[in-house]
Amino acid sequence: MLALEDITVVSLESGISAPLCTRLLGDFGAEVIKIERPGVGDVNRHWDSVVDGDSSAHVWVDRNKLSVELNLKSDEGTEIFYELVDEADVVVQNYSPGVVDRLGVGYEDVREITEDVIYLNISGYGRDGPYSDRKAYDMVMQGETGLILMNGSPDAPAKIPLSVCDINAATYGTISTLLALFHRERTGEGQELDVTMFGGMLSWLGYFPQKYWHNDELPERIGMRHHLLTPYGPHETADDRYINFAILSEAHWELLCDAVLERSDLLDDERFATNEARVENRDVLEPTIESLIADQPRDYWADRLDEAGIPWGDVNQLDDVLEHPQTEHLGLIKDLETDDGSLPYVDTPIDSDTLEFAADPMPDLGEDTDDVLAALGYSSAEIEQLRADDVI
Repeated sequence: MLALEDITVVSLESGISAPLCTRLLGDFGAEVIKIERPGVGDVNRHWDSVVDGDSSAHVWVDRNKLSVELNLKSDEGTEIFYELVDEADVVVQNYSPGVVDRLGVGYEDVREITEDVIYLNISGYGRDGPYSDRKAYDMVMQGETGLILMNGSPDAPAKIPLSVCDINAATYGTISTLLALFHRERTGEGQELDVTMFGGMLSWLGYFPQKYWHNDELPERIGMRHHLLTPYGPHETADDRYINFAILSEAHWELLCDAVLERSDLLDDERFATNEARVENRDVLEPTIESLIADQPRDYWADRLDEAGIPWGDVNQLDDVLEHPQTEHLGLIKDLETDDGSLPYVDTPIDSDTLEFAADPMPDLGEDTDDVLAALGYSSAEIEQLRADDVI
């Protein structure tokens, strides 16, 4: 069973945030109609060409969708859009600020056609407020929400390599859409939703705001160490590898000192008596732990940490992760059947005894335009005329 198999989503999307959101809805079974600019398509199609000529980003975020080329600047294109949303449950958009209203495809326009529609806006800062007119992309938002200056080494800040702000917005967009569908199931009411990258990332700042509000503390850049706990993180071993472990409690700390490091004297040092004390004196403690770990190879420490019951792991390269035994065990790498042959992808990481998930390949630009228009009642001649008029 596909949970959203009776749900239709029409999406005005670009980049990563909205496309990833609608891909998740498509994974869950929704029919997703991706509206794209004729002859150009989504910007994410053009960032590279490493997947048999397709963009790696396009492959990531655009599976389980239909692609319809539609010129929304034309009256005919707008009318076709209205016909599509008349049969839709959800509209998603992340165009630049003000664009959907100028095109006549905003919430109020759509609500006149489908009163119970769920209309999701994904934006950088929201549709009003002092920053509402600003365009926002992942790297811009990483800087704006404090991530860059708290990440990296003491000598240099660094971005987070993943598109974490886009993923955040996509996640909250998916959750809010599912909540709105559930609300509509109960009440019959549609609604407009707003998800912002700025607000989403603010909600993911975790304990750092509390430490600022109550301790006047701004996060320093500490590389591979943990801001709240120590010792914690990757440590280089004698064979030029890393062992990554987490000391989350006083019991873990005692086990580390006694059973792993064989340095019970550290337990008697008042500077390390509590986690707060250890963090306050990390400039003394962490070099000590690092020098001890550097004396033996990775396997030596792996055995000791495992025997002591302390959480630990390796520090892997991407290829190690894709070929990881747990990746294989969980069946996370699947194949999409495309015209160019089988294409590996990372599957939805939800395991269910009853739910199924869709696995249709990403569409070529405009691949489904004719079929979607035909389903709306357009004849072949009418479709060809729309193409000649640059509507599709």
